[in-house]
Amino acid sequence: MSDFILHQYELSPFSEKMRKVLGVKGLTYHSVDQPNIAPKPALTPLTGGYRRIPVLQIGAHVYCDTALMVRELERRFPEPCLTPPALLGAAEIIADWADHRLFSMAAMPTVVALAEILPPEFFEDRAKMSPGFSAEGAGAMVPHFESQMLLAMSTLDAQLQKAPFLLGEQLTLADLSVYHVVNFAAAAPVFANSLAARPALNDWLEKIRAMDSGNATSMSQEAALDIARAAQPDKASPPDAIEDAQLPVGASLTIQADDYGQEVTQGEIVWTRENEVVVHRHDSDIGDILVHYPKQGYRLAVAS
Repeated sequence: MSDFILHQYELSPFSEKMRKVLGVKGLTYHSVDQPNIAPKPALTPLTGGYRRIPVLQIGAHVYCDTALMVRELERRFPEPCLTPPALLGAAEIIADWADHRLFSMAAMPTVVALAEILPPEFFEDRAKMSPGFSAEGAGAMVPHFESQMLLAMSTLDAQLQKAPFLLGEQLTLADLSVYHVVNFAAAAPVFANSLAARPALNDWLEKIRAMDSGNATSMSQEAALDIARAAQPDKASPPDAIEDAQLPVGASLTIQADDYGQEVTQGEIVWTRENEVVVHRHDSDIGDILVHYPKQGYRLAVAS
């Protein structure tokens, strides 16, 4: 049985990113459907507060943020390699741009374009995640974000006229991180029309859409929680753990995203890597959990 459990929902663009990563790696995993709005009673016991999707669960270890999930899968399964070491720095820079800035350009126009098929509570939920986001209030901002996304699509198309993938001849993390945003944006007519006028970008999109998404089997929310209950997290430090004077082992830490979805996770620091912090937390229902976060993109506050 696979050790990997992906908490996701079908239309989540970041879940699509991870499904493609798992496909490139040829991995088998369990897929647990989570709601696309809060509350998420079968997710927050695992994370302690974090509610963004997807979340990767391995026993009683929980990984938040797709940037960290990708690094963990690359560490465990170096072959096939998603990104050659010589391109890794460039790929991670593009991935960070895509996951944050590019997604911020695409999200509002795309969601507003889909407003007629989305329930009102969806907008209420996203307004809590991103203050100011609402079906009514977003209208004035849509033209700006549309223009920015169209400019980005033009730049991407120009790059893809020169090579089959963003960093050359080989698919990398850069492609999958940009892909999930462009794939999501294609649901909005303005961006779909832009794709139709940009053959290089459109062909690249269709090529990645056709790639494998891993071998997924469905799992219930309760079964995933049962696995966490039965497991004991491994607190042993990995060989590349570091001593971070700002994040001392044993200290109480609060973790909060620095952009949107700012629910707080609190726990005791177990160990850190250069760009990862792991905290232990105890849930009254499922027991002891280690929650893994990247440092980049999160506010980390040690209790005084």
